[in-house]
Amino acid sequence: MTKWIPKKEFLISVTLVALLSVIIYFAGLFFVLGEVREIEDVYRNTESEFSKNEKARTLKSLAESNKEDIQTLREFFIQKGDEIEFIEKIEEIGRKSGTTFEIDSINPKLEQGDILKENIEVRINIEGSWSKIMNFIDMLEKTYFGVSIQNINLDINTPGQWSGFIEFIIFREK
Repeated sequence: MTKWIPKKEFLISVTLVALLSVIIYFAGLFFVLGEVREIEDVYRNTESEFSKNEKARTLKSLAESNKEDIQTLREFFIQKGDEIEFIEKIEEIGRKSGTTFEIDSINPKLEQGDILKENIEVRINIEGSWSKIMNFIDMLEKTYFGVSIQNINLDINTPGQWSGFIEFIIFREK
């Protein structure tokens, strides 16, 4: 038997067919991967829209069921423009408690990093009997506005008459 030696043209054609097969394989692979990515993107976007709609429905339901609590919380913060109402409320508390007082200072103070609220520092000079001053402080703390007593400094002037100052913070929505 004679040894078969492939001809040059045969080797070139086999090499070209193999090369063409590899090129077609990678082109098909690239095309399929592109289609898979496109399908995954569409699925993710569909899932995101569904998720957004579901979250919106959930939040709306929660807001509806907790309407009174949300309103109470909103009233806790002094709204822009409600500052005068708050001062009138302090004056009403002073009249009811029977104390003599004067608002010494009102200073807005922005808290670093807090995007929802700002604090307003208030200092009141007050004078009256011990029970009347304590009644004033108690009624101040029980207002529907957010109030935090920071400092109380009282001295007795005459027997039964106290005077000093009260510093507190009220919370205002930005």
